[in-house]
Amino acid sequence: MTLQLLIPLCITAALGCSAKSLHPEIGEGANENDQGPYTVEDEPGEESESDPDPDPDPDPDPDPEPDPEPDPDPDPDTGTPEDTGIPPLELSVCYPGIEGDYTACYPLVEASSSMGPDYAYPEPYLGNPQYTAPTRYIDLRTADHDESLSPNFVFEEFMSVAKGPFGLFQVHAVETLQAIREASGGPIFVNSGYRNITYNASVEGAEYSRHIYGDAVDMYSGVIGLAELAELCDDFGAGFTKVYSTHVHCDWRDDPLDLAFFE
Repeated sequence: MTLQLLIPLCITAALGCSAKSLHPEIGEGANENDQGPYTVEDEPGEESESDPDPDPDPDPDPDPEPDPEPDPDPDPDTGTPEDTGIPPLELSVCYPGIEGDYTACYPLVEASSSMGPDYAYPEPYLGNPQYTAPTRYIDLRTADHDESLSPNFVFEEFMSVAKGPFGLFQVHAVETLQAIREASGGPIFVNSGYRNITYNASVEGAEYSRHIYGDAVDMYSGVIGLAELAELCDDFGAGFTKVYSTHVHCDWRDDPLDLAFFE
């Protein structure tokens, strides 16, 4: 009787339980199908919606009036961080980059309800803080999708506007994937990195898929088989692996969350 009482307490209140035991039984979707990375150019309308008409007036005045001379002494008081409420430092996240010097940096935006249902995360699973909703994202519409985040991986392999205008991918996951790539001895191809909530559902990802937390990839190797690639993930500390027919899912669900995106 005592044992029967202690088990529910351990599960519901996490008394005496490790975080590793507080994961959904279904690690990832059984039939998920994410087709792979996309570039900004692949998305129709992204540039046309934000860029103004390059020729709004097809018949301009051939002799327009010259623009007035600018005020030679404009008001120099344009405001300071103290009186405008703008924080003095911009928050950013930095990845190793092609040289490993952590100069591949991106500004972050605060998560807000205005991002809509695409970013409405479920409550943490059984209270496990590893399933906390992100507090910051990268604005994918302004990021350089061709930039190297490590010597062998580029931005678009992990984050894409096709999967939502905001995204994240944890730095430690990039570091580990680079190490796996070097250990494998050849190229690794990433099908799927970060997914927002609705995109994840559309490809039949699990409700608590680690893809929505930015520490998971679906991938395959150009030089080794899927089973061997899964073993490498385990060797490099993956919290969960799953071998599908065409790729391997690897995630680092038990690693500390990247504080650039989570607090």
